[in-house]
Amino acid sequence: MTAKKEAAPVLAYRNGKGKMSKGKSSICILPLIRSAVKLAITADLVLLLAALGSLNIPATLAALLALNLLCGLYFKEASSHEEI
Repeated sequence: MTAKKEAAPVLAYRNGKGKMSKGKSSICILPLIRSAVKLAITADLVLLLAALGSLNIPATLAALLALNLLCGLYFKEASSHEEI
């Protein structure tokens, strides 16, 4: 009788033969919308720092309002993916 050789469990996942549990995903890709909001938050922070540096009050207020809106969007998007 010959025994059938199987690949190591790590290789079985790579070949698509292994079962991965729902909670364990080896690839974590952010959604496109969430990435775009992160980029907009970063750009807004740069604008806020430039406005503060030049003491431009209207631009500072506009940047703060936009940052408030973008952070609200980001955390709304993050909380919609939570599992209860």
